[in-house]
Amino acid sequence: MASTFFGLTIAYTGLQAAQTSINVTSHNLANINNQSYTKETASIKAGEALRSYAKYGTLGAGVIVDAINQTRDSYYDEKYRNNYTNYGQYNVKDTYMSQIQNYLNEFTLKGYSTEYENFFAALNQLDLTPADTSAKNQLINNAKSMTDYFNTLATNLRNVQIDANNEIKDTVNQINSLAQSISSLNKQINQIQANYGNANDLKDQRNALIDDLSKLVNISVSETDIGNNLTDLQITINGNSLVNGYNYHTLQTVSRDEPRNVSDAAGLYDIQWETGQPFNIYSTSLGGELKGLIDIRDGCNGEIEKYATTTDDDGNETYKTDAEGNILTDTVSKVDSNTNYKGVPYYQAQLNQFIQTFVSSINEILTKGVTSDGSASGIPLFVMSDGSKALTASSVTVNQDLIDNADLLATKYKESDGEANTSLIVDLINSKDAKIYDGGTGTYFLESIVSDMSIDASKAINFTKNYNNLKTTIQNQRLSVMGVDTDEEAMDLVKFQQAYNLSSKMMTVMNQLYDRLINNTGV
Repeated sequence: MASTFFGLTIAYTGLQAAQTSINVTSHNLANINNQSYTKETASIKAGEALRSYAKYGTLGAGVIVDAINQTRDSYYDEKYRNNYTNYGQYNVKDTYMSQIQNYLNEFTLKGYSTEYENFFAALNQLDLTPADTSAKNQLINNAKSMTDYFNTLATNLRNVQIDANNEIKDTVNQINSLAQSISSLNKQINQIQANYGNANDLKDQRNALIDDLSKLVNISVSETDIGNNLTDLQITINGNSLVNGYNYHTLQTVSRDEPRNVSDAAGLYDIQWETGQPFNIYSTSLGGELKGLIDIRDGCNGEIEKYATTTDDDGNETYKTDAEGNILTDTVSKVDSNTNYKGVPYYQAQLNQFIQTFVSSINEILTKGVTSDGSASGIPLFVMSDGSKALTASSVTVNQDLIDNADLLATKYKESDGEANTSLIVDLINSKDAKIYDGGTGTYFLESIVSDMSIDASKAINFTKNYNNLKTTIQNQRLSVMGVDTDEEAMDLVKFQQAYNLSSKMMTVMNQLYDRLINNTGV
């Protein structure tokens, strides 16, 4: 038979359960503006009944709080993180493509298209007065302005590449730091749960870190129950383990010995695991900010820009050069070991191709001619800057001899031609409409570069907006499950307060019964 004071014990368990529920509600309300917080609820059940030697057999022993549970749905977590990965990738592309767009914005800037047109405008003026030294100087100065612009443009693109490269290193460091913090939290959570403690707030911290990690790189998360209230959390990147329970692996950045593309900045980073195992930065399944940065830094439309070579009949390979001996460049397909995105190397390669074709067409005509007074043969207008290996947008410049003496510029084909014979200049002017730039004119080729840039920049903006909107939608869906609702908590607070008051009333009633039994019986 239960103790005489058993009713008081039952009332006390009701007080404890109500007090715990009120505390949990208070904790929920305190975190109502915490986006990473997961709503908690006190799980209660009836206490184990006592055997009573009476017809009713057993007697209820009140209530106990057996757990404080989180209200969370892993389905929404996975949806949120997958979308956050895509958002991270296109947000980075939006940022960097905006910079590239500023440099290549031919609609609002007097850019390379304007410089190109100015060059031929100076040729038209020279056609009117071919022997005029000032007209020659005007052409040479316009040519110098054009090469200076292309030099600056190539430098700006290289600076964008360097910025993306530095951010890749920072992103790798962030990934390592998050992996270390998550593995540390795994250990702390299991230590608490092994003693049947409440590690919900630590789980919230871990989930927030995993969310941050999913923005940086695509991840796969799994958590397995290993018994004794313990779990084993695993995080992988492209099938490679990043976090394994209490252990974690790190990524390293390693400077390249040689540039992949002709115009690449020196010392760009490759990535590998700390064990030396390679990390495939060009994997089609890679995502997040890391993917976006690699696409911007290395993207060359599935190709790599190399120094052009030719092979003779004996199989000897030599560099391919133009008529002046300038080494040229060419692109080769590397779909299996490069990204298909049109990043900085793509635009560098396009500018290089334009410069090489343009310089070759102009120099070829000028070197066939003679000066206006017939005293000297024509010399190239465009050359490579000192110390350069190949003719590119960053190395092209104007022949210093012509800058020093404009009368060395060829204006006619033969010595016997009169000064009024402008057939050479006419050929220079007509080269503007020659379809030698991948089957199109130079103007069309330059416009196509702007078109490619505009399309990719617009795509980055639109995808960023779309994934940001999806992020908000999914987060709202997630918060509808895990978030704290003011009305729900207010109703719970009233409910638990009433339960507490009733348990208190029960204790008062039991106190009155015991007072009658102990103090007043027999009086």
